[in-house]
This record gives sequence, C-alpha cells and structure tokens, in this order.
Amino acid sequence: MIQAFVWLFFLTGVGINLAVLTRLDIARLDFLDGLLIGHAYYIVVPLGVFLVRGESQVPDLGLAFRPYENLGTTAVLLGGMYLFPILRILFARLPAGAPDHSDPRMVPGVIALFLVTSLASFALTGLASGGHWQDNVDGAFANPAFLPIKYAANVARNAVFAVLLYRVTTGAMRVRGALLAGAALAVLDLFTTFNRITAVYLLLMSLLLLKDRPWRLMLAGVGSLFLLPTFSTLWPIFRGLATAQGYTLQSFALAWEAARRVGQTDAGSIDAGLNSVFESSNIVVLNWIVQNLGSTERPYLAFAMFARPVTLLLPGALWPGRPENFGLSLGEAIAHIPSLALNSTLYGESYANFGWFWPLGLSAFVLLWHGVYRLIAPQSRVVQMMGAFAAIAMWRFDASFIGCAALLTGGMVVSLRLLRISRIKPSGRFYWAERRA
Repeated sequence: MIQAFVWLFFLTGVGINLAVLTRLDIARLDFLDGLLIGHAYYIVVPLGVFLVRGESQVPDLGLAFRPYENLGTTAVLLGGMYLFPILRILFARLPAGAPDHSDPRMVPGVIALFLVTSLASFALTGLASGGHWQDNVDGAFANPAFLPIKYAANVARNAVFAVLLYRVTTGAMRVRGALLAGAALAVLDLFTTFNRITAVYLLLMSLLLLKDRPWRLMLAGVGSLFLLPTFSTLWPIFRGLATAQGYTLQSFALAWEAARRVGQTDAGSIDAGLNSVFESSNIVVLNWIVQNLGSTERPYLAFAMFARPVTLLLPGALWPGRPENFGLSLGEAIAHIPSLALNSTLYGESYANFGWFWPLGLSAFVLLWHGVYRLIAPQSRVVQMMGAFAAIAMWRFDASFIGCAALLTGGMVVSLRLLRISRIKPSGRFYWAERRA
C-alpha cells in the first residue's frame, strides 16, 4: 500500500514537472527555470531508479536510503516535485515581448573570465609538473590568491554555457557552433581541473538547444545514457593516475589504458554508475540529515543558509561565529574527515535549517535569489540565463555558491556599465554589434 501511494505521488509529480519543462522558452530562461532543470537532473531521475530498486547505498560512508522505509526523506523529495512547479507558475517569466537590454560584452567577458581563472588555477596547482590532482589542489590553498580565483573559476565554468546558449537564442551563433565551443571549453576544464561537472553543464546546454528538435533530443538522451555512465566510471581512475608521472600525453595514455582495463574487469555497481552521472549519493546524504538533525546533539541551524552566501568573503576574525561551510560540516559529522565536503542537494541544507518547515524556508531562499538576479539586470536575458545555470549548480553545492555567483555576475554588470560611461569601447564585432543595437 505504501509503495502504491509513493508511486502515485511520484508519477503525478513527474507529469507536472514534464508539463512545465516542455513549456520552457530557452530565450527567456531565468533562475526558477534553472531550479526546475537541475531538480529534474539531480533529483527526479535518480529518485525514479531508487524507487524501482528499493534502496541506494554509499558503502564508503556506510549510508543507505530505502525510500519505502525512510518515508521522511521520501516525503521531502516528493514534496519538492510539487513545490518548484508551483513557484514557477506563481512567478512568471519576463514577458515574451519585453526588450532585451543585454550588454553584448558580457559574452566575451564571461568566456575570458573562464579562460583566465582556469589557467591561473591550473598554474597555481602546479599540475604542469605532475602529481595527484587533489593533492596539488589542497597544496595550492596555501597561496591566499588561490581561493578567490577558485571561486571565480567555479562560477565562470557554469556561466560560460549560459552565454553560449544566449548567443544561439539571439541568432549570433548556430547550434553546432555552440556545441563545438562548449565541448572545447569542457575539455579544457576537464584537463586543467580534472573535475567532470563541466560535462554535466555541457549536456544540459545540449539538451536545451535540442528541445525543439525531438528526434535529435531523443538520440542525444539515449546516447548520453550509454556513454556517460562509462565515462563517469572510468574518469575517477583516469584522473587519479593521469599526472602521476607528469603532465604529458604519454602519462595520459597510460592512465586511460589502466582505467579501461579496470573498467573491463570491474563494471561496478548500479549505485556507483548512477552516482557518477547524477551524483545520487547526495540524496543518500540527505537521508542522513533527515534522520539525524533536529536532536539536542544536532539542532537545526535556523537561518544559517541565508547568512552563509552574504558572509562568504567576510574574514573569520570579524565574525568568529559566522556559519561554517555546510558541506564540510557534513563531512566531519558523517565521515569524521574535516576536509571532506559532502553535498546533500538543496533539500539537505533547507531541512538542516528549518526541519519540517523546509518548504517555507526553501521557498523564501530561492525567491530571494531569483529576485537578486532580477535586480542585477531585469531586462538582460544573458544575465537571467546566467542565473538559470547558477540555479542548476545550486543542487550540488551549498548555499555559499549562489552568493558568489550573484556577486560576480553583479560585479561584471557594474564594471561593463562603468566602462560604457567612461567611453571605453571594446573592439571587434562585439563593438559593432553594440552600435547596431
């Protein structure tokens, strides 16, 4: 009986979300659209697999989620399937006929920021001389310049796909050109950070570009289901070995061959494959939060998720008791490793703050940042698209990410306006595009 009710609510929620997603206008994507897209990718798909299998496990953390037994967590996940479509319906997008006042310099600005921060962080990690990528990153934090560069790079690798999508919607770039440019940027990021999150952004941008081409969309979706699990399973092995003998093509080739051999002999579990593509372990961590927070030993965090984004750059000496990084606090509580950051989706942090009042707290939180992006540049479609991609990324980061993303986006908007006021004009076709506009 319980299973029947869970499936009824799940399938009804899937239908509602699909109905809202099919009506997306990619030329007018905004923050709330991004929340729905990220929710579909990071929550709905893995939850459907969990319901079929009856459980999901993360052996390394000693955690498991059984949706028909852990009904509190299941209720949170099912509730969100109705919450976000309701918010989207209640808070409309900008009118279709509203003028677009996007600054054309935002596109090259974001791409330049991505390239500069990616190459700078790569140089500071010293990966060009070899070593293990994670050890090198940990060592780079000794340099005080590395942290802000890393923050900016994390935002830029997300925003760059938003500006490529924007270029297609304005007719300035073809779909094929955007896909090729996105693939090139994703490869650059993969081999400078060895982080595969950029591949997810590329996939989601591709699916959005093919939204009105159902057959190509279907082929892309089916192809992704076959290729991504294999790639994501082999990638952790590859990146652990890739630079051990130096940053060379030969070292990469040896690492890939070793990863391929391991992949042939050990296909891995369904949980491992699902987690490598959809980061489904985040839902299992959410289950731990629902089961353990709210006690005397682990009280709710009240409004910490509201304070964290705006105190991100505040030195600890000025506010010693400022909210700590939520992911790191989970790593210490669950795995007893203070340097380990665990993600728990947007639900995890909202439940940790407000308990069973999480729908109210989370609604206020997302509407606040939806309003911030509207405030930054209400009639700039490229800025609203950047907000949409930032909202997608919020499903796998803690609350501090959105504060950093909004700050950097707002800073770029203000800087470009000041340049315009001072009559400093860019050269090249972007300048002429601005003059024609």
